[in-house]
Amino acid sequence: MSNPRPQRFCKKAPNGGFTLLEIMVAIFIFAVVITTVFGSFRAVFSSTDAVGGDVDVFASARTCLSRMATDLEALTISDYPRYAKPEFNDPPDPYQLLGETTDIRGTRFGRLQFASLAHLALHGDPRQGVCRIVYYVDQLDDDSLVLRRADDLYPFPEFEESEDDPILCANLLDLKFEYTDAEDETSENWDSESADNDYATPRAIQVHLKVGTETRPILFTTRIPLHVYRKASE
Repeated sequence: MSNPRPQRFCKKAPNGGFTLLEIMVAIFIFAVVITTVFGSFRAVFSSTDAVGGDVDVFASARTCLSRMATDLEALTISDYPRYAKPEFNDPPDPYQLLGETTDIRGTRFGRLQFASLAHLALHGDPRQGVCRIVYYVDQLDDDSLVLRRADDLYPFPEFEESEDDPILCANLLDLKFEYTDAEDETSENWDSESADNDYATPRAIQVHLKVGTETRPILFTTRIPLHVYRKASE
């Protein structure tokens, strides 16, 4: 009698596919990966926008300070013996250099007036000559601050702030001027028609310009030596 052939038992292969638990785990991992990727993209784009804004602010401030240097390098003054100290009720010297401060929204901003040969011919006016330049801060309708540059040819009219004055710098946060005398001492105000300054003009002017936003302020500082000046009276 022959031995019976041994029987072979085969495991039945499981049906293809994933369990519900596996699918949920996969979805969770996919969501984590997508969130991380998009978070990285947002960070990159936010950084790019901020850097681009800083570049624009830097370019605007650099142009502003360059314009100031050009204007002040062409400074025009009245000197002795042509210059005479003002007497009581005398009109001020038309070439007066006047540095003062003004209050806007509770903050003090610098304001500077002087005569210069760096007139910018605007509105199709071809005339040239000595002009009076005034740098002053103005508040726009949206409450933002800008630096304007007034430019009037001699004979100088009475100064009035105007929306027609070109904007020299936008996104302004702060503006300060420091005036250096012959002894290298500095002050925040100057009047070449005052005995307090010995009827002299400063030897250099330092500009502190802060622009940008409250969360990303950028401070620029430059010192502009004056090529012409009137010495203190004796």
